[in-house]
Amino acid sequence: MTSYIKFTPISGAKNEDPLCYLLEIDEAKILLDCGWIAKQVDAVLISHCDLPHLGAYPYARSHLGLTCPVYSTIPIVNMGRICMYDIYQSKTNELEFKTFSLEDVDNSFDKITSLRYSQPTALTGNCQGITITAYAAAHTIGGTIWKIKQDTDEIVYAVDFNHRKELHLDGTVLHSGGVVLDSLTRPSLLITDAYNSKVIHPARKDRYAAMFDTMMETLDNGGSVLLPTDSTARVLELSNLLEQHWSQNQISYPLIMLTYTSFRMAYFAKVMLEWMGEDLNKNFSQRELPYEFKYMRLCHKLADLDNYPGPKVVIASNDSLETGFSRELFVRWMAMDTEHKNTLILTDRSGPDTLARRLYNDWDIQTDSIAMDVVVQNNRTKVPVKPAIEYETTMDLKVYKRVPLEGAELQEFEAAQRAKSERDAAQAAMIARSKTIMEDDESDSSDIDDGDENMEDLLTKQFDLYVRDTGKSGGFFKQAQSYRMFPYLEKRKKIDDYGEAIQVEHYMKASDFERIEQEKKSLGDGANFGKEDEMQVDIDEHLFLGRDDTPTKYTSSDETLHIKCHLRYVDLEGLSDGRSIKTILPQIAPRKLIIVHGSEDSTEDLSTAVQGIDHFTKEIFTPTVGEVLNVSAATNIYRVKLTDSMASSLRFSKLDDYELARVVGRIHFPDDSTTPSLDVAMAEDSTKVEPSIFVGDVRLSEFKKVLQSEGIQAEFKGEGILVCNDHVAVRKTGTGQLLVEGVLSEDYYKIRSLLYSQHAILYDDSSSVSKMPLVQSRFEERTMYPISIQDSISESNSTKPNRIRKCCRIIANLALVFGISLMVCSILFKLQMKGHISEAMEQDCPYSCVTACYGGMPFYRDTELCDSDFRSSCMSQCESVGMKKAHMYSILFLVFVSVGGLLVVVQVIHGFVGYCCYSHALYKKEKINQVIPL
Repeated sequence: MTSYIKFTPISGAKNEDPLCYLLEIDEAKILLDCGWIAKQVDAVLISHCDLPHLGAYPYARSHLGLTCPVYSTIPIVNMGRICMYDIYQSKTNELEFKTFSLEDVDNSFDKITSLRYSQPTALTGNCQGITITAYAAAHTIGGTIWKIKQDTDEIVYAVDFNHRKELHLDGTVLHSGGVVLDSLTRPSLLITDAYNSKVIHPARKDRYAAMFDTMMETLDNGGSVLLPTDSTARVLELSNLLEQHWSQNQISYPLIMLTYTSFRMAYFAKVMLEWMGEDLNKNFSQRELPYEFKYMRLCHKLADLDNYPGPKVVIASNDSLETGFSRELFVRWMAMDTEHKNTLILTDRSGPDTLARRLYNDWDIQTDSIAMDVVVQNNRTKVPVKPAIEYETTMDLKVYKRVPLEGAELQEFEAAQRAKSERDAAQAAMIARSKTIMEDDESDSSDIDDGDENMEDLLTKQFDLYVRDTGKSGGFFKQAQSYRMFPYLEKRKKIDDYGEAIQVEHYMKASDFERIEQEKKSLGDGANFGKEDEMQVDIDEHLFLGRDDTPTKYTSSDETLHIKCHLRYVDLEGLSDGRSIKTILPQIAPRKLIIVHGSEDSTEDLSTAVQGIDHFTKEIFTPTVGEVLNVSAATNIYRVKLTDSMASSLRFSKLDDYELARVVGRIHFPDDSTTPSLDVAMAEDSTKVEPSIFVGDVRLSEFKKVLQSEGIQAEFKGEGILVCNDHVAVRKTGTGQLLVEGVLSEDYYKIRSLLYSQHAILYDDSSSVSKMPLVQSRFEERTMYPISIQDSISESNSTKPNRIRKCCRIIANLALVFGISLMVCSILFKLQMKGHISEAMEQDCPYSCVTACYGGMPFYRDTELCDSDFRSSCMSQCESVGMKKAHMYSILFLVFVSVGGLLVVVQVIHGFVGYCCYSHALYKKEKINQVIPL
């Protein structure tokens, strides 16, 4: 059944704003990512654990009444929570931030349903019938490509993916090993982004070498290096890269990670190794614990940097330079008037209208001409790495600070706090007193009325401790049952496919625990985890966030800063570049494509590039924010009522859990109903026989299993060609059409029958199964037969003639039949003519009695009056005419027989040569797709 599908960009379309899109499938409303907000949604799918993809989620859950189910992978839940912690703390250290609180973050992320990769999950409610599946997207740990399926409609949401292998992550399954995953090919709709469409990456080793050279040059000259980054996503790759470089080169300069959640990030990175790359897990199996840093120092307060004087490298959050430690260090270091210039290395372009994007644009403009000179001078075809620049400018920035209260402000604050404490204590006492009063004995009126009548009965009965609450008749205020209990907070247990997660330290020997603690102390105060409390999963605002109870206030000022530093951009975003994206999309071969999240130039560039690809879909959409797209497989969908005669005439074919039938009828509009009815078509309306339709989407990998279960050897050779028993080949073209190629044999018909069985075959009622299109010669131009909205199929062998051969065969058959007919008529005519002449020679008839001579036979009115002289003359003339016609018929007979025979010989030779050529290619060369057509 075809679904009614609509797509609406809420944010991040033809621009680089945070991602948020509304996908409507029939009555279901699914929010793709939560970079912005939307009301009345039935499910939310989150694809990455960074701010552009989930930044608005806590606010939507706590203030907008978002109560629908939310789905993501386990790392997105853990790392996304940490990301929002870091953002909250960064904001609250600069201004009065009330958009959401830490409790809102906890409550919202506790309600996320965690999924694993390739785990199909059926949605409920209005989304009944929809199945979602998560696939690895790379770029970030737990990054997801979502596949949304309902009936025959498959929607793939793939944004911000990376096909290249990195230090901590493998490439996306979307293009693993140069091949697109079968379950993600030929979707009904593909939603992807154009963020990197116009970006072409230099070689990775060149980028890393350039970054390290700039670092070491700055450090050797006495300066420090600042690398702004996020707190949970790309920081894993950057920290791993720098730790590896420091370890290999034994560098003594301090390497520091400064984020509010640095300890928690490292903890979760170590417990989620199964979600990381193969190389990292291989190191773990060799007793090397990843993210157990030996050189990198983890800090969560700016004051911790005072413990590391001199040149140093600092990774600081946030990557936009709009807030957090990176903003403070930028103002402090890059505006410092010293002889040793510090260096700012950007690893992310960040969002539009941010300080980081402004700096990137300035660097990009100044390095364009330099990079072109490098290409011309060295005559290189590969993309060069742009150099660092000496950046000097003046900019106006708003500087936020949080300063302690002093003097009268401090006294006023303390007085307000005391008054608030007194009010809270008075309110608590009033509530306790009211509760005590309500829990007194039964009302006085009940005691007066009853007296001591039932005293004996009460004394002989036994009551549990809390029975009086249940047996109480109640009063004016209704209250739920409550029992006195010791205060206890139940912790949320972490559960995965293997059961409840365990804490390693609970099963560690005392000697091993003491040894690890000593090693941690020997690495310094800032390295790894200095305290046991910092390894706990729950929030500790004093240790985990570095906050204290000192009364403070927020101040802001507009300052003009003179920036003087070295500036460089090194692409560590972990995204596929434009050249790779334009190669991957044709292999996915979607039926419809929606391009989002990219500037107008990038969106137009990607759209133009895929439109110029042969056999690629022409239904390409580039919507703007708020534009509603109807991307249903069938644009117009109507509801009709089948009459009894139509329903009984349908011939159903089974496909998976569905039964399909082809409908050909006539629409009627009854007067008593608003729903049109479909009745059987009249005989004169159904004279045209439509070609059969094959419905289904056959995966060659699955078809291989079907063949093997039937005892047929099948293996892939060449570029996706399934060779069966070395005689027959099955392959799929770029447009999704299936080709069956091979020599006519028992194997061929068996394989073709199995391929038919994988489809639901729909045919016109006026036709039959035997009228299905026959197969076509491998050496002739093929006609592609459409089979359904899902796919199309075409076959080839040597039994279906094309138009030229068909015409030749018809002409040959007609020539043979007509020539043989002329020969038979000529022989009979000659025999009949001689009989008449012999009979006339025996009679005497006068000349006047001869009426005429037709076709060599004389006719007489009266044979008795004919004389012999006239009879002889008449017979001679008639015989001459008849012989001429007989000769003419003989000549025509020879002409037609010759033409027909020649055409038959040509067909035989054509078929024999084609059979020999194909057999030679199949058995000798085994390159079925390279046979040259005759």
